[in-house]
Amino acid sequence: MGNFCNVEKHPSRKRALFGLIFVFESGALSEFIGNPPVLLVRVLGAALLLNGTALFWTAVYAPESRKLVLFFALGDAAWVLATLGLLVSKLWITTPAGIAWSVGLAIFVGFCGLAQYRLAPVSQG
Repeated sequence: MGNFCNVEKHPSRKRALFGLIFVFESGALSEFIGNPPVLLVRVLGAALLLNGTALFWTAVYAPESRKLVLFFALGDAAWVLATLGLLVSKLWITTPAGIAWSVGLAIFVGFCGLAQYRLAPVSQG
C-alpha cells in the first residue's frame, strides 16, 4: 500500500527525532514543559525511538499488515489521550510553552493516527 508507506515515513522520522531529543535532552525538556521526572522523559524517549524505527520498518517492509498499521494508529490515539489527561490534570506539563508545544504535538500525532487509520489496508495481514 504505497499511500500508507508515503504517509508514514516522514512521521516515523519525526517520532525517532523526538525520541532522541527526549533521551539526550531530557533535563532541558523536563524544565521546558514543566516538572516531569527526568528518568520518565528518558524512558519515553527510548520508547519513541524504538516506536519510530518500528513504524518506519512497517511503512517500508510490511505496509499491507492491517494489524500493524492499526497498532500504530492506536498508539497515536493513546498519545493524544495521555497528553489531554496530563493537561487537564495539570500534572507535569505546566509551563505556557510546554502546554503550547504539547497541544501542537498532540494535534500532529492525532492527524498522523487518523491518516494511519484511514489508510489501513483492508486485508487482515
